[in-house]
Amino acid sequence: MSPATVYFVPPDRATEGIGAILEASSFFKRLRPKKRIGIKVHFGEQGNHNHLKPEFVRAAAVAASYYNLQPVVIETTALYRGRRQRADEHLKLAHEHGFTLDRVLAPIEILDGRHGERSYSVTLDSTLVPTARLAHGLRRIRYLINLAHFKGHMVAGFGGVIKNLAMGLAAKAGKLEMHSQSKPWIDAEKCASCGDCVDYCPSDAINFVQYVARIDPGCTGCGGCLAICKQNAIRFDWDAGSETVQRKMVEYARAVLLDREVVHLNCCLNITPNCDCMTRTEKPVTPDVGLFGSLDPVACEQAAWDRAAPKLRTIWPRLKPELLLDSAARLGLGTREYDIVNL
Repeated sequence: MSPATVYFVPPDRATEGIGAILEASSFFKRLRPKKRIGIKVHFGEQGNHNHLKPEFVRAAAVAASYYNLQPVVIETTALYRGRRQRADEHLKLAHEHGFTLDRVLAPIEILDGRHGERSYSVTLDSTLVPTARLAHGLRRIRYLINLAHFKGHMVAGFGGVIKNLAMGLAAKAGKLEMHSQSKPWIDAEKCASCGDCVDYCPSDAINFVQYVARIDPGCTGCGGCLAICKQNAIRFDWDAGSETVQRKMVEYARAVLLDREVVHLNCCLNITPNCDCMTRTEKPVTPDVGLFGSLDPVACEQAAWDRAAPKLRTIWPRLKPELLLDSAARLGLGTREYDIVNL
């Protein structure tokens, strides 16, 4: 496979660089006009302001509208407890962080239902992930602008365009599968016997046993009950190691990319040790690098990692982030070889 083209814009021109990369890549010329195009971005967690700014989304929406496409900003609910665990609170938080219609010029859609329970299945030729469970609303979106904030990550070493697709567009059941080998279970000491999870469960897999809720073997692993419980009594074991998580993320990214036209942008700005899911604002660990963009997700990821690796390696020395890049290349998502075009 010949080297992929990766476009680069320096940090002082990052906002305008969104449109420059989209234009230089000829991405929009591959698409049919008047169709919806999803702009995938992370809105940040409450208390964390390291996330990408709304102006980046606005630049992508303006560029898409110029080519007579219909931009929509897309996200999914989070697996862990917090305001992003439910769609209604996630939307409120997005607005509080500036992602309002008048600022980004596109509506927001949370694609996996109110509690993250709505999904659809994609069959893969993989023993690790035979079936990927993606956010239900993604079925209606065939064009994507993958707008990722590149930063460190406690499990994978770094998070960029591949994680933004995999974790970002999986339904709760998919997120649960990537992070854990087990299904949810209930901490009996915290259970208040309120019955909310019993009433909610779409597969009738939760029942009372001696006044304590129990999850039956019939549980489908949709993860919606995690958002229902007000006592934080529903748990799951984070027992999948870093290497397994990385390989599963690559499989989920592959599922998202099937039959879609996608352009990838890694914003190497405000690079922090952890992802934007943290509930605190962190200081950057290295000066801003700039913006990388490509039609090839692996090359886009590799280019960003090459610039940020020296510092992130010292923060997460026991992790092997190259495994994600190598797995993605082996599965045909792209190439680790690239040529830089400065814009």
